[in-house]
Amino acid sequence: MLKKLLKEMTRQGLDMLIVVSTDEHLNEYVPPQNRRLEASTESEGKSGFSGSAGTAVFCVEGRPQLFVDSRYHLQAEQTCGEYFDIQKLGNEGVEEPQKWIAGQSGNSLKVGADPFVMSPKLWRRYKNAIEKAGHTLVPVTPNMVDSLWSSRPSLPRNEIYHLPLKFTGKDSTTKLQEIRNELKIIGSDKESNTVVLILSMLDEIAWLTNLRGSDIEYNPVFEAYAAIFPDRAICFCHHPEANLSQYCPDWEFRPYSEYQSFLTKLAGLENLQVWLDPTSVTKGTLLAFSESQVVEKESPVILKKAVKNSSEISAAKTAHKMAGAGVVRSLSKLQNSFEAGQPVTEKEYSDWLLEEYQKAEGFSDLSFNSIVGSGANGAIVHYGTPDSKNPIKAGEMVLVDSGIQCAGGTTDATRTVILGNPEQKQKRIYTLVLQAHIQLAKQVFPEGTNGTSLDAITRSCLWNAGLDFGHGTGHGVGAFLNVHEGPQRISPFSSDVALQAGMVLSNEPGYYESGWGGIRLENLYVVRKAEGYQEHPAGKGWLCFETLTLIPFDRRLIDRNILSPDEVKWLDEYHHLVLREISPLLENPQDVHWLKWACGAD
Repeated sequence: MLKKLLKEMTRQGLDMLIVVSTDEHLNEYVPPQNRRLEASTESEGKSGFSGSAGTAVFCVEGRPQLFVDSRYHLQAEQTCGEYFDIQKLGNEGVEEPQKWIAGQSGNSLKVGADPFVMSPKLWRRYKNAIEKAGHTLVPVTPNMVDSLWSSRPSLPRNEIYHLPLKFTGKDSTTKLQEIRNELKIIGSDKESNTVVLILSMLDEIAWLTNLRGSDIEYNPVFEAYAAIFPDRAICFCHHPEANLSQYCPDWEFRPYSEYQSFLTKLAGLENLQVWLDPTSVTKGTLLAFSESQVVEKESPVILKKAVKNSSEISAAKTAHKMAGAGVVRSLSKLQNSFEAGQPVTEKEYSDWLLEEYQKAEGFSDLSFNSIVGSGANGAIVHYGTPDSKNPIKAGEMVLVDSGIQCAGGTTDATRTVILGNPEQKQKRIYTLVLQAHIQLAKQVFPEGTNGTSLDAITRSCLWNAGLDFGHGTGHGVGAFLNVHEGPQRISPFSSDVALQAGMVLSNEPGYYESGWGGIRLENLYVVRKAEGYQEHPAGKGWLCFETLTLIPFDRRLIDRNILSPDEVKWLDEYHHLVLREISPLLENPQDVHWLKWACGAD
């Protein structure tokens, strides 16, 4: 692919080409036919970069560059280091791709990119940096990778189905009316009487319609665009003939292929304002309209989707019980096999975990590709294909990050366990990471607090020990939707989104050392109101976290002498909760026995 790209770039007069990991819907996880970054970074006999986030810059003169964050530093080196310079974002002196391009000296460069796979916000970031340096950013359509991708997979045509009200808590009519109320507010500020909201994020459309699909692996969404008018709503999808209006009586369903022509017709209407979120539609969509027609504002769906109602929270709790039981059964089997002297590979354990998950009532799918990294592989934050040849060794830690889509809920949990006896360093660092996890889990905070403040609180005990981790502490999670959801997050990077009761977030501090291994301890929590605290000086309410994940931490790796009495109390109470909730779901006495041991109740 590299040689073909360079030849086509030369033909089109480009000096550089930007290829990003997202697609026309700005998906984090993209369907096979849209994995352009992976296809473009393939080399002879070697697969390309398959991580969920990355950017390649191809150069007619000089080596191509691959920019990745800390989750993928090692993976990018292993898959693409031979032909690409790996730019490890977050490391000292490493610039973001637009700044790297801007910093290239010499003649004015012509840089190409596909506007239909980049948000307007991202496009402007590139454009401002590149053009300030005297270079030029130009739109390249159709996508250059597509035109050269001879073995490109076909488009998905999977079934679209309805999610019951017992899981969603609101019907699509109610949700649509809430969005239309937001349209009225926007319209009252404009001379035009008509405001149309355009949506292209798949989880927003799935949430708003209460429909689900399987066009994206592990994410129960379907490829679609939506247009919300004050008096009508249109969904462009692959199965408009499927009588979906029986579930969504206020919606009109049209073929997915009609979206582009619809935009052209819409742009030709007078007295029309189009509401576009500059972070969640593409620059290509924005280019269809004149500047005077566009209202750039955050999608009204984002926050409504993030704040879960009681039905969604109830479904999440059920899903986490099912997931917890599956993980417990798999860990019990792993321990028993080890004690019996039967070698187990990462791949074998990953398969066992899937088998146990599939036993859950209401199981639909994994929520992402399970990560099982033993020994040094645990240092690869988003480790890929599990090893099918080398057995897990005694004394090696195993990092297991997995989750399921089940019974209307989405789960995500990480445990680091050990087979055999740990070394002192393993115990010390594991306990410090656990201490960081507990610090956040116990934290009470006032309304209006954002994730940046909580991130620093979580890391403090690790910082004091000279340790840190390169990823965020927590991300939002959907309701039988994407395992990564905004706008809420717990991260060092500034975010003005205040956490609200009903939001679900992960709590996942870690530590990773190349050649040694990795530790990550992740639970999901739902934000709820905290009771029993004196009134805040400013009259704000107090918030706290309620546990969703129900999986024991590895007692062999915990040095209780490092923990404070309050932290020991939290840990013991958590394990008591796990034992109480999970043991009734276990049929095998051997699994119950293991769980009692794991929870310190043996």
